[in-house]
Amino acid sequence: MKKQRYQTFFNLSKGCYIRNIEQMQNGMCFPTPQGWMLIVHPHGKQYCCLFDPLTMSKKNLPSLQQEASPVTNLTCTLSSSPTDENCTVLCADMGKRLLFFCQDGDRKWTLYKYNLGDNYLSNVATYDGKFYGLTLQDNFATIDCSPNPRINILEPLNIHWPVGASTRISYLVESFGEMYSVDCFKRAHKSNKTTHISVKKRDSSRQAWDTVYSIGGRVILLGSDDSSASWSASELGVKGDCIYYVETNDKRVYCFDLEEGCTSVYMPCSRLQPSGLTPIWILPAS
Repeated sequence: MKKQRYQTFFNLSKGCYIRNIEQMQNGMCFPTPQGWMLIVHPHGKQYCCLFDPLTMSKKNLPSLQQEASPVTNLTCTLSSSPTDENCTVLCADMGKRLLFFCQDGDRKWTLYKYNLGDNYLSNVATYDGKFYGLTLQDNFATIDCSPNPRINILEPLNIHWPVGASTRISYLVESFGEMYSVDCFKRAHKSNKTTHISVKKRDSSRQAWDTVYSIGGRVILLGSDDSSASWSASELGVKGDCIYYVETNDKRVYCFDLEEGCTSVYMPCSRLQPSGLTPIWILPAS
């Protein structure tokens, strides 16, 4: 969103429209599964806030600095609504193995540079007010916040690769009280085209993950920036038990039907020229 005066929004059931939201100008926007966006202005002290683009609500946060490095790419999630005084904001810089924590009233962020050896976090999510993660080596993990940040490695997910797949992107998604992992498989390392999607649901009583072909009539939304979210299909006016996703440098929106195992394509805002920016999903804030 940097240096963009106007923002283009695409509604899955109604089409696209253009808005001018001043708070989103000249900043980097990182979505959360809870509907709020973390907006970081990259100049100076990297002022940041949580912002709801649907209601225009805003909550200021301490400035965010990565030691001497500027913020470039973060995956963010909230423990609860920012209106809750106990809300904790978690930001993860996967490439630098950094976690940032912030609670209401904090004057600065807690920085946690973790060391898991050859393993590291690839995605994060919130479940029942607590933080969890997936690791590069396909483990489920808990993430404890300040005052003593810690990552605890739990059970493996036992991923099964489809024939011909050579690389994948994994997501951890909470959906209406259930935890899912979503794997998008690709055929070539440099290809941005997804050829198959697999979904697993966690059984906490067994600490095991089972492949599923239904997600309770809901939808899961995947961003090309490691972000994800889930919502009621009926409220969005779309077919349930589907995975909607976008690809890097691609103007299309794809829909993978879990029950049928096939993919359909949307062409939103087809007259717009590619901007090179990564599209993000925005949901009603919780």
